Amino acid sequence: MNATLTTHEHPVERPSDSDTYPPTLSETVRELAHELLRTVKPGLNIQTTWLAYRDSTLPPDAEPNRHSAPLIDSLIEYFTGCLTWTSNEVLGFYPSPATTALTPAIEPLGRAAILTLYAQVNQQLEQRHSQKLADYWAVELPDGKTRSSALLADRIQCLKSECEIQIALGQMKVSHHSMLSAALKLSATNTTDEVQPHSVYSLSASIGGGEPMPLHGAFAITRRLRTQPAQTEEEEREDVLLFTLQDGLEGFSSFKQMNDSLIRQGADPQYRKSVQAQLTPEEPGPPITSPLQWHYSSMTGNFLSTLLTRQIIRQQSIFAHAIQRARAERMDMTCIEQLIWRLLSPELNFDNHLHLDRLNSELIQTHMPDWWKTMGQEQRKQWLEHAQRFGEAVVKIQRSSKETFASPEDDSRIFLARYIDQQLDNALKKAAITLAPERIRVSITYLTTPEVLEIQEAPITQDSLTATMSLKELVHTADHRNKVEYATQTNVTDDKGAAITHLDERFITELITTIKDPQHLGSYLDLHLKSSTYAHQLKRSQKDLLESQMRMAVLEIEQQAFPLKCLSWINAVLDSPGPEKRRTVDGEKIEVRFFSVNQLKMTNVMLIAPVDTFEKGPIVLCTLDATDGVVFRWFSSMYLLNINFLEKEPFQRYLLQQIPFFRRLETLQAMQYEKEAKHWRLPEVLTRFSPIPFPIKLLRLIAFIPQSEDLYEENNKTKIDQLIQTAKRQMSPEYQTGQSDSSFDLIANIAILFLPDAIMIPLALGVGLYKTWSAFEKLEENDIEGAAEEFLSAIGYL
Repeated sequence: MNATLTTHEHPVERPSDSDTYPPTLSETVRELAHELLRTVKPGLNIQTTWLAYRDSTLPPDAEPNRHSAPLIDSLIEYFTGCLTWTSNEVLGFYPSPATTALTPAIEPLGRAAILTLYAQVNQQLEQRHSQKLADYWAVELPDGKTRSSALLADRIQCLKSECEIQIALGQMKVSHHSMLSAALKLSATNTTDEVQPHSVYSLSASIGGGEPMPLHGAFAITRRLRTQPAQTEEEEREDVLLFTLQDGLEGFSSFKQMNDSLIRQGADPQYRKSVQAQLTPEEPGPPITSPLQWHYSSMTGNFLSTLLTRQIIRQQSIFAHAIQRARAERMDMTCIEQLIWRLLSPELNFDNHLHLDRLNSELIQTHMPDWWKTMGQEQRKQWLEHAQRFGEAVVKIQRSSKETFASPEDDSRIFLARYIDQQLDNALKKAAITLAPERIRVSITYLTTPEVLEIQEAPITQDSLTATMSLKELVHTADHRNKVEYATQTNVTDDKGAAITHLDERFITELITTIKDPQHLGSYLDLHLKSSTYAHQLKRSQKDLLESQMRMAVLEIEQQAFPLKCLSWINAVLDSPGPEKRRTVDGEKIEVRFFSVNQLKMTNVMLIAPVDTFEKGPIVLCTLDATDGVVFRWFSSMYLLNINFLEKEPFQRYLLQQIPFFRRLETLQAMQYEKEAKHWRLPEVLTRFSPIPFPIKLLRLIAFIPQSEDLYEENNKTKIDQLIQTAKRQMSPEYQTGQSDSSFDLIANIAILFLPDAIMIPLALGVGLYKTWSAFEKLEENDIEGAAEEFLSAIGYL
C-alpha cells in the first residue's frame, strides 16, 4: 500500500531557511514566536531579544542573581525542560544581555505575557516543526517545481549516472542501464506511460525473527514482471538492480544472487551495525548478533515518489522520538539541534550525489594514466595545484572575455562596428551635428561598367548609378564605404530632403578615410587589447595557464623514460622564463626558439636546447594544446624532428587550429614547400659560412626564431599582435567587399589564440578518463568554460 503524506493543499511559500534541510528548530521557534507576539508586540526583533530571569531559590537581594539568555534559546530550553519556572523567576525581555534592575524592559510584555508565550510555544512547537519537515518538500522553487519533484528528477539522473559509471568500471552491463531507464519512466513527472515494464520491490529487514522494519529509500528492480510475490530462491537468470542508501546501486544476474549477497553482508558485524542505525536510529541499542532476514514488497506506479513520502513520514517519526529523548534528558538548545541533525541524517537520506561522488572518485582513480599511479604523494599534490591553476585560468579568460565583450552594450560580434560608431560620433560632434545618423540621408553617384560581350574594339560605355542610404548604413556597410572613394557626386540631406550645414561631400570623404585609416583602428584596438584592465587580466591569466600546463607536464614526464638532461633544460626555462638570467645546465646556455611559418610566429610550439646543439640534437619540442595531450617530446636530432613529427599530418592539423583563418592556406602551402625543399636545399652549414649571403626567408619558410624576452611576455605580445592583425584585415577593402562589420567575433578569436579547444582540456587527465567519464558532456557543445569547470570537478575527486 502506498504511503500518504499530509501537506498543505497549495505549494508552501519559501521560508527564510529555504536551502537547509532539516529546517532548524530555532528557525521554527522564531517563526512561531513572531506569530504569537504579532498582536502584542508586532515590531519585536525575536533574534535580538533577551530573556532576563533570576534564581528564585535565592533571596531577592542576593548578588549576582540576574541571568540572561537569547529569547529563541530560552524558548527551546523551556520546551525541553532545561529551563523551568519552578526555580527561576522571569524579570522581562530586554534588547541586550547586559541589564540591571534599573534597565527598562521591553513593553508591553510583562511577566504574564511572557509566561503565556512560553506556554504556547511549548504546546505548539513539536507539531509545528513536524509539519515543517513535510512542508519543506512542498515549497515551490523559482522554476515552478516543488522541492520534492526537483529532488526526484535529480535522483533519476543520478541513478542513471551511477549505472553508467558502474558499466565503465565493468561492474554492470548495458542491459542493466536500459532496464533502469525503463523502470524510472514511471517516476518521471512528465510521463504518460502507465505500463509497468519491470517488477519493483521495497526492502525491509527483520532481526532474529522479529517484525520486519522497512529499509527506507531502498528498492530492487527485476527484469521479469511478476504477478506473484518474489521468491528468494529463484535462480532464473535475469537482470536485477538493488539500490540502498548505504551502498548505492548494485547489479546482479538473478534474484537469488541479490538475496544471497544481502545475507552474506548481513553476517558482517559492521554491516549489521550500519543497517541497525538505519532501521532504528532513534533507539540506539546493543549491537545485534542475530542474522538479518530480508523481505520484499511489490511496488507499482511512481515508486520513487512513494519511497520519498515514506522517508519523510519516517523523518517525522524520528523527530518525535528525538523530542522525547531531549525532554527526558533536559537538553540545552545546542544539544537538541545536534541530536535532530544526527538522527535525521539528511546527507544519507537526501543527498543524491553521495554514491555518485564515490563512484566518480573510483572511476577517475582507476582510469588515470600510469604516470599518476607512480607519482609520490608530494608530486601528486604539486600536480593537483598546477591543474587547479590551469583550469581556473581557462575559466577566468573565457569569463572575463564574456564579461568585457559579451554584454548587450558591448557585444563581441560588433566590436569593429563599435569602432565605426566611435569615429562617426566623433565626426558629428566635431561638426556640431545633433541629428541622429539614422536621419541623415546620403546619396552616392558612381560609375559602373556593364557586362558586355568581348568584341574587339567595341566601345564601352559606363552607366551612372545612384545609391541612397542613411549615414549610419553608409559607414557600417563596407561596399558603400568603398564606393565613396570613386563617387562622382555625394549629396547629404536630412530625412526631409533639406541640406545640412557642415555636412557635405568633404565631410563624408574625410569620415570614410578616418574609418579606413589603419592608424586609427590600431589605436582603438591597442586601447582595448594592450592597455585596458581586461588586457592586463588576460596577460596574467594566460601566464597562469601556460606555466601551470608546462609544470603539470614536467611532473608527468618525470615518471616516464624522458632523458634527465632534457628535463633539466625544461626546468631551467621554467625557473627563468627570461633569457638573460637563465641558469646554465652543465655549463651550457639554454635557449628557447619559437616555431615560425612564413614569418608567422607560433608561440605554442617551442624548441628547447643548449644554444649550439639545435641542429645536431638532442632537442626538446614543446607543443602546448597538442591534439594528443603531449606537451614535451624529445628528438635526437632536428632531422628526426622534421620527418617524424613536423611533416606529419596530425601536427599540421594542430598548427592550423591556432592560425588565423586568413593565413591557413598560405601556411599549408609553406609547409608543403618545406617538405619538398629538403631534397634540394643546401645544408645549413654551407649557407651559414658562404661568402654570398643567402636571405634566410628565401631559403626557409619554416624556421625556429630565438626567444627575445620573457617567455610569457613574448607569448602574450605575439598573440595580441595576431589578434589585432586579424581585426585589421577584417576591415581591409579586399576582405570586406559585400561583408558586414559584425562578422568579426572578438571572443571567438581570443579563444582560438589563447585557449585550448574544449576537447583538449580533459586530456590533461589522460585519454583513458576522457573516453570513459560521461561527466565531460560540455565537450559536445564545444563549451570551453564548461569543459574547464568539469575538469576542475574531476580533479576534485583526486
